[in-house]
Amino acid sequence: MTFKGTLIFILCLCISFMMPLKGAYAREVNVLKAKDILFVYDEDMTQRAYENVAAMADILTYMGYGTTYSTVDQSRGRLDKFDSILFYHEGDSINPMFIRELQGLNNKIMVVGGGDVTDIIKALKLNCVSFQVQDAVVRFSYAFSSGKESSGMLKAERAAIVQGTFANSAGYIEADGKASELSVSAGRFSCMGVFDYENDILKAAFSDQISKWKWPFENLPNSYPQYIVFDNVYPFFNGERLLKVVEMLAERGTPYSITVMPVYRNSEYPAMKHFCEILRYAQSKGAGIILKAPLINTAEPSLEEVNRKITSAVEAYNKYGVFPMAIEAPNNWIHEKLGLDILRRFSTVILYAGQDRNNWSDIDGYNTVYSDGHHIIAPALLNGDTGSNMVNTYSTALYLDMNDDTGTIENQIKLIEDSAVPLKSLRSIAHTVYTDDRVINSRGDILTLNGRVQSLKYTPFTYEENFEYNRGVVGRLAESMARENKRLLIIVSGISILFIIFIAVARYQNRRRFLFKSNSGQNTDKGDTD
Repeated sequence: MTFKGTLIFILCLCISFMMPLKGAYAREVNVLKAKDILFVYDEDMTQRAYENVAAMADILTYMGYGTTYSTVDQSRGRLDKFDSILFYHEGDSINPMFIRELQGLNNKIMVVGGGDVTDIIKALKLNCVSFQVQDAVVRFSYAFSSGKESSGMLKAERAAIVQGTFANSAGYIEADGKASELSVSAGRFSCMGVFDYENDILKAAFSDQISKWKWPFENLPNSYPQYIVFDNVYPFFNGERLLKVVEMLAERGTPYSITVMPVYRNSEYPAMKHFCEILRYAQSKGAGIILKAPLINTAEPSLEEVNRKITSAVEAYNKYGVFPMAIEAPNNWIHEKLGLDILRRFSTVILYAGQDRNNWSDIDGYNTVYSDGHHIIAPALLNGDTGSNMVNTYSTALYLDMNDDTGTIENQIKLIEDSAVPLKSLRSIAHTVYTDDRVINSRGDILTLNGRVQSLKYTPFTYEENFEYNRGVVGRLAESMARENKRLLIIVSGISILFIIFIAVARYQNRRRFLFKSNSGQNTDKGDTD
């Protein structure tokens, strides 16, 4: 081999060794971006365990915690970098190296899930004992801020029941004849013995326990508000119904927001103008306006194309003095690169539960959306028995349907207002929206567009009596066909009615002739007999 060939070989060898180190280094840098919580989980997880981890990761993001993700094996040498370690555990045993490293530190650890925690209890020398139950019906309850208990039951593959003397405990859990508190805390150790991503009570209880676990003071943690959101209101929505609900809420003084669908074309049509007039009236009465995220239905969508759509939609509403101040998007967007890029144009993001499965992954090593600094408002978790919101540990959105009758909406509003979770107006917080050609800043009744203050007062709109739709050839043809169809329908209806009349007259004449002839025959026969 020549000297040049040897040099190339050595260079390629160095590059091959450096490539995995580069990935590890990038992941380590990400660790430094999110140091609130180290979220550790078992190396091998079932699909259900993965879904549980994804749901917990979402909740930690909603709560605003910078979270670093790690398997038990990957966590070696990292534990001392975090004051708080969350461990989702479903297995029968724990890596002894993890236990040994944890034992030599003084940080807090919270274990969630049905895995065996006996090794941790022994290592930390706690005065308690744990039992693991498998494939059992678990009954549980938890009291939230209102003081009322929410209870439920589920068939769990695994659940952990820890009994002993605790500094703090909450809730109740029972399975296989064994019972204890749902969540317990002793020294630096905390445990919540069961979790399920499909159960709202357990998810709300988890968020409540995380809030108290991370709160450094003696008093209760901060309470976060809930926001009323009327979802998916279209430009061709029933204007009379929309106005009726707006008037009712204005009279009650109830804070609320309306999510409007994006409009890209024909924004000058009278229907759009009339819709925006009602929105502007609602806006003048304190309603917040939210823009629904564009529907993405292509395999490889372009960020530039989506941003153009958002710019066009915002401009269409701004033209009539309506100013969206936030975006409503599916919660999966906080895990997707395209979704994250789109959301960066909005300081306030309202999330809803989409139809797709949670696509969380630990590839980046931390919750990326956390570092973007959004004000995230997540879907509320509702008690199935009462329909009330159980979450006050992060901002939540309660979605209502504008198609419901006003009586139903009024009852829902009353339930929300009676809740222990405070109700807040979206207008009371600051918002920033960026598009390709404008910057909107708003808080309360002060709103600026590209630095110029905009009026939020309502003034009636004027309309053209003979609006020119400029439909084009296809539009005119469709309109002509619709007009001809109406004429044809009238003609066919007239002929049908006339045909029915003829049939009725004919039947009457035939019946009359038949009866007359029959009666004449009967009279003749009778006369002959006499």
